[in-house]
Amino acid sequence: MILTASSSFSYPKEVNRGNQDSILPVKKISDGFIMAVADGVGSYVGADFASRLAISYLENAHSISNSDDVEYAFENIRNILKEQASDIGSEVMKMASTTLTFCVVKKDGILVGHVGDCRLYIKSANKLKQLTKDHTRHQMLIDEGVFTARQLKGKSGKNILTTAISVSNEIEMNCDIFFIPNEQLDFIDDNMTLYIMSDGAHALWEKNPRFSFNTMNNISKFTNSLYRRIERNGPTDDYSLVGATISF
Repeated sequence: MILTASSSFSYPKEVNRGNQDSILPVKKISDGFIMAVADGVGSYVGADFASRLAISYLENAHSISNSDDVEYAFENIRNILKEQASDIGSEVMKMASTTLTFCVVKKDGILVGHVGDCRLYIKSANKLKQLTKDHTRHQMLIDEGVFTARQLKGKSGKNILTTAISVSNEIEMNCDIFFIPNEQLDFIDDNMTLYIMSDGAHALWEKNPRFSFNTMNNISKFTNSLYRRIERNGPTDDYSLVGATISF
């Protein structure tokens, strides 16, 4: 495997306040390549602290080779978050929480760890195919057959999370951990292109999920075009993206 291209951005919704998103641009790991996005849960103090901690843990990981390693990573991140929040000794940190979506690209497929509402996409022909499912109230109602996605469009509650990595024991951490073999993935001329976006980025992508053929086939052009679209329309939240094209 060879990393042939990569691109990323991460900005706050408002310049005069902190960015609660944190990113890990694609980097080499013993098992392949890893990249990640964490989105601190904005209604709680310590959200930026939690997202940075999650990314820092993955940035220093030497090997994540199977589902047990992914589960171990989530548990460790949560335990370290609880310990450090306790050391700070402030009541305001008691609900510090973050989402986290990451993938490890291996020779035989993609290993995914996901909790929250960031999204992992793979480029398929001239579109992006979503590989993760949001852990939100809306998605839960859709999965349970209570409403359809069309019925919920425009309704409130879209961004209410049902799980996260949190200091609080009141918030359950229910992670999606899965492996997708190469046979089930999309390749274009032996290349695989992946993107992870926080909700502030994919909200603007999903409103009109298309760019020109040339833009879709160039990771730098795609990243720049999405950034300009967000800036032009006005961000709905902090917005982050990491992307990579890997040749097999």
